[in-house]
Amino acid sequence: MELSNAKADRIGIKNILFIFFISFILVLPQIMNKSIILGADSIFHFNRFYDTYMQFRTGNFSYFQTNFGFQQSGRIINALYGPLLAYGMGALLYIVHSWLKFQVLTSFFVFFLSGYTMNVLAVKVGSSRRVANITSVLFMGSFWVGKWTIDQNFMSIGNALMPLIVLMGIKMLKNDGENLRVLQLALCVSLVIQVHLLSAAIAIGVLLSFFVVSIVKNDNKLDLFFKCVKAALLSLILTFNVWWALIEVYTGNSLYGPYPSNLAKSAVNLSLDKPDFWHLGLAVSALFLVQISLLVVHWTEFTVINKVTTILGTILLVLASNLFPWEFVDNNYPVIKTFLQFPARFETMAFILLVLGLNLSILEIKTRISTEILTTFTLVIALLGVIQTYGNIQNLSVRCSSGSPVANKTNVIFKSNNDSEIKKAFRSNNLKRGLEIVEKPTPDYMPMPNLKSKAEHSYAQYNEDFISTKNQASKKVRGNILVISWHASKVGSKKKIPITLYKNSILTLNGKKISKNEMKLDRMSVPTIVSDKKGKNVVKLEYKSKIVSKVSLSAMYMCWGISLVSYTFGRRKRHEVS
Repeated sequence: MELSNAKADRIGIKNILFIFFISFILVLPQIMNKSIILGADSIFHFNRFYDTYMQFRTGNFSYFQTNFGFQQSGRIINALYGPLLAYGMGALLYIVHSWLKFQVLTSFFVFFLSGYTMNVLAVKVGSSRRVANITSVLFMGSFWVGKWTIDQNFMSIGNALMPLIVLMGIKMLKNDGENLRVLQLALCVSLVIQVHLLSAAIAIGVLLSFFVVSIVKNDNKLDLFFKCVKAALLSLILTFNVWWALIEVYTGNSLYGPYPSNLAKSAVNLSLDKPDFWHLGLAVSALFLVQISLLVVHWTEFTVINKVTTILGTILLVLASNLFPWEFVDNNYPVIKTFLQFPARFETMAFILLVLGLNLSILEIKTRISTEILTTFTLVIALLGVIQTYGNIQNLSVRCSSGSPVANKTNVIFKSNNDSEIKKAFRSNNLKRGLEIVEKPTPDYMPMPNLKSKAEHSYAQYNEDFISTKNQASKKVRGNILVISWHASKVGSKKKIPITLYKNSILTLNGKKISKNEMKLDRMSVPTIVSDKKGKNVVKLEYKSKIVSKVSLSAMYMCWGISLVSYTFGRRKRHEVS
């Protein structure tokens, strides 16, 4: 079903206002209770955003080296983990200058973005405004979208963009001038890569699946192939900062990966109770089973798009569950334990595809009574989901407001056990204060001298080197350089400096460059330096990339600007013609 431009705009405004309202309702508990929620990943990401916030505040920019967050350790994180969004979050924090306001606004943004992208997907396949809004609520109330508010789980932001990826897949299936556009495809993929790498890997896998089916189905195979190649090349340019940083850091260093998870125990399953990390819950389980059953019963009536989305969604659901032999993968492919960590992460893409399939089923089933029953069924599931998510946020907000704001204390190190002091610190104008009282020794992307020297207990090693260490020193930031100073009692005295060194790290002692051979490195490449003079000694740490520089980053940002302007003008021109 094609909509006229005027009608599309009118429906779009109503849908946007509706999504805005639902998003506001979902963040209302945190606003009313004025509660900061520190979930499993909050301290890790707060340190990332604090670092970029301080870069904006001081003007001392360092793309690779962390000079302000994470105990000013000089480690590399943001360059490898959603760099563009990390700076966007830092800019927002710079504007609001409050952890509470930041948390509420970003939660609202994630809910709104997820609702909006799902609405766009539903409308593009021909759903009515009513069904599109129900679909938006269904997605906004899903477990993995709400994980941002509850845990600051970064996958939630990647998930919010996934409906756009599915839309690109559907446009591949149609593959005509009006549907698949090179610039649009490249921008969608590039945006996900700039936000969250694992989400991008899943997104690319889904797009490849759509591509294979489209190549088989479509008569104009060469046109489709070259469109996708052009989009891939443009995406490589728009994400230059991500893939080159990964190549440079990973090929030049031995790194600690994310905590390896037991894959078999981290899968999700159909269940009859409430949804959580390991269970889909009764409502979502019923929704998935209904759509899969509808596909079997109405196979001859359903379109190719419905068949492909439902089958692909079912495959991803199997991957997310213990129906897939994750125990075998656990034992034979340990690298997946650190990259994927949790098979349950496949659930969101399965959710989007199967819900889209249900939307298409509502359109394709001919009898009016069946359509109304399916619509009502979807509405009930959507309401149950959003009520459940609201209840989870409300309960957590009350708990964090009256007690400790630290909702998840796993591996957390407290410099104070006083709940009031912790809350006061995170509400302080000094945004660093809370991060000094509540710390988490996450070792992701930390270097080691070599694989043989890898610490058996990496969290404990990080804690020893940077958090509980007695080897404190004064740290200041000048430009992109971290300056560390201390007083030596005599010439030749040894000092363990709480910083870490990568292959391209440059270290100077009292103005003289020193190599790694002139110092002792521990299991996290923390150097012990021999003072060459009595009294004040100064070490300067800097990271110099061979390729990623101010010039290359500026060129990439310019490409983003040109691409976005071209997309905006192209879209406006098409609307004027229509």
